[in-house]
Amino acid sequence: MIRDQRRDEAYFSELLSDLDEALAETQQALDEGVFTSLSEQVDVAQQLFQLAIMRAVAHYSYGSDMVSLKLSVLAILPYRQQLSATADKLPAVHQCYRQDFERLGGVGEACGSANINRYVYALWWLALLVAVGAEQTHIQQVLDIIAERGNDALLDRIAHKLGDTDRPISSTLYYPCTYQALLDAINSKGDAQAEHLNVFIRQWYDSLEDADWFDKHLCDCEFEYTDYYVGYWCFEAALIVTLFDTPKASMNEHVMFPRALIKGVVRG
Repeated sequence: MIRDQRRDEAYFSELLSDLDEALAETQQALDEGVFTSLSEQVDVAQQLFQLAIMRAVAHYSYGSDMVSLKLSVLAILPYRQQLSATADKLPAVHQCYRQDFERLGGVGEACGSANINRYVYALWWLALLVAVGAEQTHIQQVLDIIAERGNDALLDRIAHKLGDTDRPISSTLYYPCTYQALLDAINSKGDAQAEHLNVFIRQWYDSLEDADWFDKHLCDCEFEYTDYYVGYWCFEAALIVTLFDTPKASMNEHVMFPRALIKGVVRG
């Protein structure tokens, strides 16, 4: 059963087909050496990684069954590993440039995408992994490749809850304007948690106007890179509700809250 209400079933069916095709054809081109410069290969590997995340989001919006959603979520890690392996080939003098697409904080930009996108994608990735019941070893590999240990209070608290118990916990947030309320929910109890979560979800979309997917429901749907709509879902909130056992009933008012992800069980 389709979960998104802004597009119909036919739209998401076509989108998923096009994303599968784009990933397969772009990967083939990368494997066959069509992209000759290392910098170009890094850019393409970055795009493949982000496309894999957006494909998983589209599966959720479409209402895909658990098997299909899980396959799409578990497929993200190999693309991210490919990105690291490709960046490892850059000459030593150029290794500093990889920070532009690997770091999650600051005002940097890489591949035409602001750093906050990579931060949001990291949280979405973790939320989806928890929801589909990914194995601990897989989740730890994801945490290792995301890195950023001790750099962001929200990510550190989430990672600690996911098993990275030796991780130092930062006292600051990369993006407090958007994520302070979510961190406050973690640090609160009872009614206060629900209040902070509601504040976070209410301002979530409007505070992310720099995101690649912002206002994409208005796009012409040509399915070019980032020029498509995959759904607006506040996966971060579902992750916190699941991991920190925060109140759930008050979340029902929010159309962007992915209720089917609660307690790590994807429902229809």
